[in-house]
Amino acid sequence: MADALTAELGELADTDRAPTRLRVVAGRFRRDRGALTGAAIVLLLFVLAFAGPYLTRWSYSAIDYTALRAAPSPAHWWGTNGIGQDVFAQTVRGLQKSLLIGLAVAVVATALAAVVGAVAGYVGGWTERLLVLVVDLLLVFPSFLIIAIVSPRLRSGGWVAFVGLLAVFGWMVSARVVRSLTISLKDLQFVRAARFMGVSAPRIIVRHVLPSTASFLIIDATLAVGAAVMTETSLSYFGFGVQPPDVSLGTLIAAGTPSAVTYPWMFFFPAGLLVVFVLAVNLVGDGLRDAVDPRSRPARVPRTEVVAPSTKDTTDGAAVLEIRGLRVAFGDGPPAVDGIDLTVHRGQVLGIVGESGSGKSVTVLAALGLLPANAAVSGSVVVGGTQVLGAAPRDLRRLRGNVASVVFQDSLSALTPVYRVGDQLAEAVTAHRDVSRAEARRRAVELLRLVGIPSPELRARSFPDELSGGMRQRVMIAMAIANDPDLILADEPTTALDVTVQAQILRVLHDVREATGAALVLVSHDLGVVAGIADTVAVMRAGHIVEQAPVRELYERPRESYTRELLDAQPRLDAALDVRKPVAGAPVLRVEGLRRTFGIHRGRVFRRRVGSVHAVDGVDLTVHPGQTHALVGESGSGKSTTLLEILGLRPPEGGTIELFGRAVDQRLTAADRSALRARMQLVFQDPFASLDPRLPVGDVIAEPLLAQGHPPVRARARVAQVLRLVGLDPAVARRFPHEFSVGQRQRIAIARAISVEPELLVLDEPVSSLDVTVQAAVLDLLARLQAELGLAYLFVTHDLAVVARIADVVSVMYLGRTVETGPVADVLGRPLHPYTRALLSAVPVPDPVAERQRERILLPGDPPAADARHTGCRFRPRCPLYATLEASLRPVCETTEPAATASQPGGSHLAACHHTGAVMR
Repeated sequence: MADALTAELGELADTDRAPTRLRVVAGRFRRDRGALTGAAIVLLLFVLAFAGPYLTRWSYSAIDYTALRAAPSPAHWWGTNGIGQDVFAQTVRGLQKSLLIGLAVAVVATALAAVVGAVAGYVGGWTERLLVLVVDLLLVFPSFLIIAIVSPRLRSGGWVAFVGLLAVFGWMVSARVVRSLTISLKDLQFVRAARFMGVSAPRIIVRHVLPSTASFLIIDATLAVGAAVMTETSLSYFGFGVQPPDVSLGTLIAAGTPSAVTYPWMFFFPAGLLVVFVLAVNLVGDGLRDAVDPRSRPARVPRTEVVAPSTKDTTDGAAVLEIRGLRVAFGDGPPAVDGIDLTVHRGQVLGIVGESGSGKSVTVLAALGLLPANAAVSGSVVVGGTQVLGAAPRDLRRLRGNVASVVFQDSLSALTPVYRVGDQLAEAVTAHRDVSRAEARRRAVELLRLVGIPSPELRARSFPDELSGGMRQRVMIAMAIANDPDLILADEPTTALDVTVQAQILRVLHDVREATGAALVLVSHDLGVVAGIADTVAVMRAGHIVEQAPVRELYERPRESYTRELLDAQPRLDAALDVRKPVAGAPVLRVEGLRRTFGIHRGRVFRRRVGSVHAVDGVDLTVHPGQTHALVGESGSGKSTTLLEILGLRPPEGGTIELFGRAVDQRLTAADRSALRARMQLVFQDPFASLDPRLPVGDVIAEPLLAQGHPPVRARARVAQVLRLVGLDPAVARRFPHEFSVGQRQRIAIARAISVEPELLVLDEPVSSLDVTVQAAVLDLLARLQAELGLAYLFVTHDLAVVARIADVVSVMYLGRTVETGPVADVLGRPLHPYTRALLSAVPVPDPVAERQRERILLPGDPPAADARHTGCRFRPRCPLYATLEASLRPVCETTEPAATASQPGGSHLAACHHTGAVMR
């Protein structure tokens, strides 16, 4: 071990010589011409302010009685004022004071705002309330009046006191902004990851929170410089600022204002320097803001040239969409879309598949003229006889939502949060139809009913955030068909949805297409989804269509190796399940009867608890060394809350948690928690959000090591080791997260997790945001690491096809409770609970024939709210089996919570259902 460590340290010699973060920021700053210009101007102003007095024989207080209000001359370069004082000497003296006042106030005020705001926002509780009270009290004081009263009375060193007063009354609003930013930042995954790894609160604030607010703080500081000088100018104008005989730019501007027309040199020289100083500081601030953010890039002039070869109708027969030679580029990089051709006829369903970055979404946006202004576009896009490229805005408005419409991926951000969904649907109708408001509202309700939303009259009065994800996506589909378009463009419409809701949405898309006869272009990275609905499939890679064919032909006889690679990488439920590893050793994690509730409170002044959300209400699971235990269920089933309860290392509200043979209870000391935390780690779902974008990946991976007390030298050596383990070159340690692909970022997140050599790895949806090929590579990596390191995995996912590929044991959750658990081959091959059967039937299969022939179990609606206690079986309202039971068999479902029972005596396959025999039949 020592020899290996020595070798690693030797290889890290070059890494140690890599640029520090400060040098990286300095290098980025030097490449910004605007920032360099501003810095050069500020430097020249400092030179002028402090060297200027030595360039002239006049002092700022000397008087030349022979030259009163004299114009600029060799004797007085910038002229004199009304009593014969040299304007140049006074201006450079005033520049000294204004530079010092502006910069000192900015530094002090920004530091106070940063510290108070970050501490209040991160710590919360009474600390936050006390600090906010102090801020509010200071905001109440009339700062301008107080400074005006106090400043003239502090003539000895008065300008220093003036700086202090401006700083004291200049940070409160900024502190409130920093507090709000911190409150949102502390729940981000990379901050939560640092907290879970045992990093102290002060270190998290300094290392993660404050750098993430740097953009605001830098701009705020530059504004504070100008604001301080302007405030000093205003006070000096009324005689309350810097006191005579001293001067500042403010006093000079105040004195020169009455003579600005007759004796302009008395006003414009100090005013001009003030303007130049403020502008230069803002240029420096903009450059620093971009330099500290490794993701920023220098701004480029947008390229908006559009070249369309034809403006006439080139539509082929009944085609509603015809794309010819489309090329889209952004900036100087390779084109996002490079010369593609597509034709879609009315009633046809075209599936477009490919990995992220292949150009799928860009093609959809181009079809409706929705590309950003910096896109360089050429080719031809004809929709319903209208040439989209180069079309006038008025023509595009007539086209969008009428001839062609779009269903976006994120329904929450696509719907306006401050308007009711019925009003938004009615607006879509009135945009293209001359109907009354009452008729538009009736049409909105009709559309909601058409897409299968229950109680459409009630839901029309709801706001988007009051609807579930599935209902919001149905609203998006209703909006898309509001005006009976000829073409519907659906861009990843089911990506963020559970499989049961996904099945409902796909059924809705199928039904509305059948009802309207519209053509449908479905963009997806899920080959199973496309297999069940598409007539023709186009496969895209790096901006090109590499293969296009009828759906059955493409899936059965793909011609391109890339298409075969996509199909091979797609997880399948209908593939043979592997033989799983036997149970080995004592469990590393045991959970029994876990419960967790959250209070529902009302009122702002007098808060009162009006109910409870039963997020976890009876979870059982056991994880053994070297095995993978999967936890599956719909959104809201309690998976994430279960993880937080396990990782929180606090006594559970109900039930028991046992880690590595040690019960998590009141007897655990801080040292015990630290020891347990060192033996388990967490990998988040989003590989970008879980990595601090402002830290090099070497620092990201080293953080848990440093938090657990490893010396920095050994931490750097371990970083190189784990980067190799996950298939990355140790030299990448000096790069930032945004410089990696999605799959590489997830490898980095895994490297961070295994850096402290844990025994248990908790993986929260670690592959759900990845393309199928990248997903397959990450799953293979996890399997290899488990075999090499003997890791135990608690793997949370909603994708049962992934479970079939990686898990040994699976637990299915519904409304906070485990309803079925057992070996993966048993649960997926012979499900005992009707909910598990419904989940399995909703998983799409990448086989057009099998996908369109197999039995579907569509669960009605969404899971009921978790804020009510359920009598009997909580799955009963959606259970397809309950609906078919004889009347004599139903009472037990209605009155008794089913207990988990084994399918065979002594077996490990358990299900919480009163009628498992009926399920098996």
